[in-house]
Amino acid sequence: MNSYKLIIFDLDGTLLDTVEEITASMNDMLTEFDLPNVSLEQARNWVGKGAPHFLEQYLEHHPLPLNKTQEQLLARFYYYYEKRSGTGSALYPGVKDSLEKLSVSDIKLTVVTNKFKLGADKVLSSHQLSHYFEDVIGGDTFEHKKPNPVAVHHLIQKHSVLPEQVLFVGDSMTDVSTAKNAGVKVWAVPYGYNHGQPIATAAPDRVMREFSEVLDVLL
Repeated sequence: MNSYKLIIFDLDGTLLDTVEEITASMNDMLTEFDLPNVSLEQARNWVGKGAPHFLEQYLEHHPLPLNKTQEQLLARFYYYYEKRSGTGSALYPGVKDSLEKLSVSDIKLTVVTNKFKLGADKVLSSHQLSHYFEDVIGGDTFEHKKPNPVAVHHLIQKHSVLPEQVLFVGDSMTDVSTAKNAGVKVWAVPYGYNHGQPIATAAPDRVMREFSEVLDVLL
C-alpha cells in the first residue's frame, strides 16, 4: 500500500500541453525585434528548462540584435506570454478527472515548474486547475530552479512530510533529476517535452502509460 502524503507535479508537458502558446509568445517577441521565428518542433525540444534556457538555445542559432541584451528580450517574452497564457494550451487526457479524485484524499497536491510564477498561475487559472493545488512554485520563486531540489525541500519542510512520503510526477529528465536530487520517488508520463528523448532513458521509478495512472497512489 502506498503512503504518499504529498504529490509534486510538473506543469508544462505533464498537466498541460503549452508549447503552442509558448512558441507564439516567443515569436511575438522575435517579430518585434525583426528576428527569425522558431518552429513548433524547435520549441518542443527547447521548452522545459525555463524561458532563459529557451532563449539561449535560440541564440545559439541566431545573433543577439545590436544594442539589445538577453534580459531585454526575455522581458518582452514575459510581456507577450502573460497576454497569451491559457489561450493556446490544452489539458492532457485524464488530468482534470485525476486531480478531482486526488483532491478529496488526504494527499497534498502541489506544482513545481520552471515557468515564471505569474505565467504558471495564469495558465492554471485559465484551465480552472488552481484550486487543486496547495502551492505553486515557479522558476523564479527561489534563486535556483529545477533540477536543483530547493523547491522540493521547501515543500517537504512546509508540509511536515518525510521524503519517502513524496511523489514527483513529471515528463522530463529535468524532473527526474530534481526528484533524485531531493531523494524522492518520481513517476514520468510518456508524453511531454523531454528534448526529443524517450523518458525511459532518464530512469524514473515508473514510466506511466497515461496520466490517470497517478491514481494508483490511492490503492
